[in-house]
Amino acid sequence: MSGKIADEILNNPQLLSALADKIYDKLKDEIVIKKLEETIASVKALQEEIKKQGEAIVSLQQEIKSLREASNKHSEAIASLQEAVKKQGEAIASLQETVKSLQETVNKHTEAITALQEAVKSLQETVNKHTEAIASLQEAVKKQGEAIASLQEAVKKQGEAIASLQETVKSLQETVNKHTEAITALQEAVKKQGEAIASLQETVNKHTEAIEGLQKAVRKLQRAVMKLSIEVGSFTNRAGKGMEKTMLKLYRKALELHGVDPKKVVHGMIKDEEGLIEKGKVFEVDFYETNDYVYVFEIKNLADKGAYDQIIIRKKLFSAKYKDKKIKIFLVANFVDKKIKKKLEEEGVEIIASHVIK
Repeated sequence: MSGKIADEILNNPQLLSALADKIYDKLKDEIVIKKLEETIASVKALQEEIKKQGEAIVSLQQEIKSLREASNKHSEAIASLQEAVKKQGEAIASLQETVKSLQETVNKHTEAITALQEAVKSLQETVNKHTEAIASLQEAVKKQGEAIASLQEAVKKQGEAIASLQETVKSLQETVNKHTEAITALQEAVKKQGEAIASLQETVNKHTEAIEGLQKAVRKLQRAVMKLSIEVGSFTNRAGKGMEKTMLKLYRKALELHGVDPKKVVHGMIKDEEGLIEKGKVFEVDFYETNDYVYVFEIKNLADKGAYDQIIIRKKLFSAKYKDKKIKIFLVANFVDKKIKKKLEEEGVEIIASHVIK
């Protein structure tokens, strides 16, 4: 039964082409795009949260400015509050080191993410914008005074903690004469800010885990692509010339851009008359001849060192046989090894491939 199905596939080039498209779409849609969309959505949500926090900070700055004017007479009590805020500054410095470490981790992942697909460039741009937003927030906080600046920089995840602090400030303005009780309430709010910082650190850790998860997904995808390459390569060997014709059709537009007419390509033999490789040995080739050129084609699913050796052999044989014409060699492949691609290009071979792998 399986043999009959295989024969039907081999005798139907359109079905072969559709099968290749389905395999590619499944990899792209279900593995790559899904992971990227989840990561981009997470970053966008984080940016929106930072924007809301910025607006809350501006409002908080106005209220604190009024509070400082009313509280000049209570410098001794405020000094105690500043000491507490100083401790918060030390916690913030630790958080900054964590964020810096996270940024370094993101930079190390750049190469792997870039290799995934061009869509990841959008993710990197989003991360860069996120970094700029954080830098802008830090610059604004510096202008607010040493004690308050440290507190504001720490408030990256405000939510209920900021609302609580705003309520405390309002209460302090209304009951400035009862400064002892108000300062006690503000100290309690500072304590909550410490808890907010701890929560933010936990968020940073989760973000790091998410990036590591993406990196694992990239490695799984690479293994899946390699496995698929081997499986399709095996299938191509069984399919023989039918698959070669199908691949020429798939890459027809690319070949036409190089001035090549895929319809003229024929399958034939070339004999080693001069003993360049092995005298009298016959090699199978795909080629066609014009008045000025001989176009030679090597069609592979995965172009590795074996493909390189075959192309060099055919280049030598055709150059010896057609001394009065120019030899133009093309490699048509789904996958090509990066090192092999470079070596073939140095030999003047035109590479038409869907994916370059390491």
